[in-house]
Amino acid sequence: MEGQPKPPGQAQPRPPQPPGKPQPPDAQKPADPQQRIDGLRSWLAQIERRLGVRSYIGAALAVLALAAAGAAIYLALTTKEDAATDADVQNLREELTVVRESATEAAQQDVQMINENLADLEDRIRKLENDQGSFEDELSVAQDDIQDLRDQISDLETAGTGAGRNP
Repeated sequence: MEGQPKPPGQAQPRPPQPPGKPQPPDAQKPADPQQRIDGLRSWLAQIERRLGVRSYIGAALAVLALAAAGAAIYLALTTKEDAATDADVQNLREELTVVRESATEAAQQDVQMINENLADLEDRIRKLENDQGSFEDELSVAQDDIQDLRDQISDLETAGTGAGRNP
């Protein structure tokens, strides 16, 4: 177990020292058994604290996982209840087809009615143009008649003034 601390009081492996060099003092004499027991107790307490923290973290993660699973199940059930079936989709398509056909029919009727109204208006316009043409002809005739009358009056005035001077 590489990442775990070594219990204090146990001899740590040391690299071999060259001969003739003095050994460190703790390597020369064995540790007191009471100190070794206290070291082991502190080491075990440290391991227990780490395991306690890891247990709390594991429990919290388990609770979160259960909550996420419950939410997923709820969403799945809700989605399944709200989901459209193939029959629902087919019914909507049929309704859409009926609506499209009725809208097309109504639009065709509207276009036909507009075309009829347009044809009636065109006929009225032609009639008004013909009436206008005949009114213009009548006006022209009336203007010609007025001009003829003016000419006759002018001729009569000229004849009347000339006749009145020569008795």
